[in-house]
Amino acid sequence: MTDVYSQIIKSINRANDIAIYCHTNPDGDTLCGALALHTALKNAGKEAVIYCDCPVPSKFSGLYGVENITFPQKGVHELAISVDCASVDRLGQCVKSYLSAKEQIAIDHHKTFVKFAEICLVEICAACSQIMYKFIKQYGKLDENIASLLFAGIVTDSGCFAFSSVREETHQIACDLLRYKFNAPDIIYDVYSSTELKKFKLKSKVLTKTRFFNDNQIAVIVFTQRDFNSTGADISCTEGIITELINIKDVKVAYALAETGTHNYKLSIRTKAMVDASDIATTMGGGGHTRAAGCRINGYLEDVIEKIVKLANDRL
Repeated sequence: MTDVYSQIIKSINRANDIAIYCHTNPDGDTLCGALALHTALKNAGKEAVIYCDCPVPSKFSGLYGVENITFPQKGVHELAISVDCASVDRLGQCVKSYLSAKEQIAIDHHKTFVKFAEICLVEICAACSQIMYKFIKQYGKLDENIASLLFAGIVTDSGCFAFSSVREETHQIACDLLRYKFNAPDIIYDVYSSTELKKFKLKSKVLTKTRFFNDNQIAVIVFTQRDFNSTGADISCTEGIITELINIKDVKVAYALAETGTHNYKLSIRTKAMVDASDIATTMGGGGHTRAAGCRINGYLEDVIEKIVKLANDRL
């Protein structure tokens, strides 16, 4: 890892024009990791921009430097760095801008990572922000603002340190970050605990329609466009609701289908010990982690549900 860190630092030192990329439908980890790196580069006197092809969810609007996130403009950058992207398609509409750069770097933490950059810093762990902490610390630019961002990123992707992906190192990094002067309880509330009314309404509406299969071992919820319209919510509001299903004692596999177009769905997967979520996701062109993964899936709703239930049954 030290050699990869050195390679990245050399590439950064050579470049004056650097672009950092979040993944499409951004979550807290990609946003915080990218913002932390952006801040570190700006502190080092580098010309740096940060891109995402989707609006930042409102719950992350208070993150330091979030106003700097834009959609790619025309032009070719010297160096492009992706954050928290397991494959190039996760960049969404930013793919062309990323690939047009003279040099590409990928920083990621997914077990299903597919190499798409010249330099790849990949480590399977609780959050990409955990890797970013180690890199920025070696780069020598860690400060209070960066520490608050990295702490927020780890909190969001680790389920506030509750997920099975959390290891001793995760806690050690969090402890080191807490040495800096920022309000940790406020960050946890803002990025993890707080809920907008429209999300509360969406959650209440959809959970009442949960479907169970195989002696309640499999649970499925569906977010339709009608649900979004009636509650004023959007697809970003679906984040985290699936946790309510996997927390049910009998449930071993939980699915959340969010309608994104005609016969098109975003599928989120959560599992318990006996089933690998990424194994299910990769059969449909997706990826992720052992306990949390996702993909896109097309088809009529009932056919889609039948397919994903069968995939879970086969593994159970």
